[in-house]
Amino acid sequence: MNADAGRTPRWGAALDAVALGAMATALALLSLALVLVPQRLAQRPASQGIVSLHLGADGRLRLWNQPVPSAQLAAVLQGLEASRGRPTVRLIPDADVPWGSVQRLMERLGRSDLPLELQLP
Repeated sequence: MNADAGRTPRWGAALDAVALGAMATALALLSLALVLVPQRLAQRPASQGIVSLHLGADGRLRLWNQPVPSAQLAAVLQGLEASRGRPTVRLIPDADVPWGSVQRLMERLGRSDLPLELQLP
């Protein structure tokens, strides 16, 4: 019979604990990255070519926190198209806006040549 068969190696339990701790840490970091990376990408500033257009529950539009009359939206989009670079328009509707209103506005925005993103609340 082998006398060493029932014994645990000297560092066996310690190595198991370290490996388990490393796996738990790696899993926690992965989970944190899965939460934070999409949020960070959603918050890209205008310097990276993102123009945020907010649609309020009352139907009002805001661009860079300034009200934009609906009649002037086409002129604003043409100004963005003429600007340096190719900005992306991100439409951010309020949670209380009916989906039909969002779709109608997306149709209007889709008539321009600018790329369009929709960020749901």
